[in-house]
Amino acid sequence: MKTKLPVWSVGLLAVVMLSACPNTFVPLKSQIEIPQKFDHAAAAKGSTEIKQWWRNWHDPVLTALIEQGLTQNHDMRIALSRLNEARAINKMAEADMGPMVGLSGSAGLIRGNADNPLNRDTRALLGRFPQTSNMADDTQSIQGSSLTGGFTASWEPDIFGVKRSDADAAGYASIGVQEQVYGAQILLAADIADNYFQARAAQKSMQISQQRITVMQRMLQYVTGRFQSGQLTRYEVGDVESKLTALQARQATIQTEYDTAVRKIAVLIGQTPQQFNLPESSIDVLAIQPAAPSGQTPQGMLGRRPDIRTQEAQVNAYAAKLASAKADLLPRFTINFLGQGGKISVDSDSALKGWGNLLGVGIQVPIFTNGRLKANIAASDARLQAALLQYDQAVLRALGEVDSAYQAKYALSRQSLLLAKAQQQAARQAADAQKLFKYGHKTLDEALKARLMQYEMAENLLHTQVTGAQASINLYKALGGGW
Repeated sequence: MKTKLPVWSVGLLAVVMLSACPNTFVPLKSQIEIPQKFDHAAAAKGSTEIKQWWRNWHDPVLTALIEQGLTQNHDMRIALSRLNEARAINKMAEADMGPMVGLSGSAGLIRGNADNPLNRDTRALLGRFPQTSNMADDTQSIQGSSLTGGFTASWEPDIFGVKRSDADAAGYASIGVQEQVYGAQILLAADIADNYFQARAAQKSMQISQQRITVMQRMLQYVTGRFQSGQLTRYEVGDVESKLTALQARQATIQTEYDTAVRKIAVLIGQTPQQFNLPESSIDVLAIQPAAPSGQTPQGMLGRRPDIRTQEAQVNAYAAKLASAKADLLPRFTINFLGQGGKISVDSDSALKGWGNLLGVGIQVPIFTNGRLKANIAASDARLQAALLQYDQAVLRALGEVDSAYQAKYALSRQSLLLAKAQQQAARQAADAQKLFKYGHKTLDEALKARLMQYEMAENLLHTQVTGAQASINLYKALGGGW
């Protein structure tokens, strides 16, 4: 005896059998050979902590400013809003893989009047009896009600992975936006620290500049007196005057540099610039700088840098889109169900009731698309190859940036040590010259020149310290620290 299966059973059986088909897979391979170590990282002796690298300066003011910026900066809030948008889109793509179910319903009332179709004699006859007296009127009122309800469900089984690929692409896009948030955190912390160092440098530069101006004013008094006594020419006086004017001109811009840096900090931490004042700190943040971080490897750096991780997510997203494009060549199946019932009643007549349902299984097979699907596959593959090349380029750039940052850090640290030594030597020379002048073995101008040399060395050291602090920031950024 043969059993005949209904059509919908055959459709469901086909869906179950086809659900075992694997998703389209796109192999990925980078062409870059990653080295085991950096060329210039072996000599690093600093802390391995780079997640919150600003704490390595041990300046509570700097730490507080950066942590405030990470929570209150408006660019960070914008980035987080975009991340929430990307996550919502990802959820939409995931939800598209499941069935859709809906309910519908309606209710209505019928009120109206209609002309009585009976002739006058018949209406007169019916009007004599109480039970049919209402039939004698020229018009008849109609009253009724209706009530309907329904249930619908539809599902497109992801047999060949097209929806899974679309969901994966949205998921990787969300990951990419998340990495951009991490990258924004790195840049924000670096910008706050950079402006903080510039502000502190401007404060020290203002002090040094005032000291140099004071010494140069004494020098001008000295050469003017000797000129008036006929011991010097006007040339020597003019030379000192021009140098003094240059120092005063330089001092006029230092306050602007400080104020500009402070305003930038205010904006970065979400504060009103006109109401923000930079707190004082007991730490000489430029004089005591952390050593280069140790224990860093290329593999660790690539796994930590948000820009590399963003490129990787982009590659995976394009790979998923290519898989989706290839899956468009394969059949698609749909399952639809409709169930509906209702009741209609008019006046005192018996209500009309009924219900029904419909189940359908559909299949769509692309037969002729005039090359559209193949062109879409070719375009998706080209985008994937471009993303792979961009990833490789980003990896090469990152590897180069780290070693360059390490080398710059070492060079500036060495330069700072030498300039600090030179500044100490110049300070001793100035003290000795002052003693020799006191006891008549040196003239005043020689003592003042020695003091000016000391302050000039201090200015050079300060400039190198600022550059060294910025080099440290660049190194931490290159290593992916700060998030």
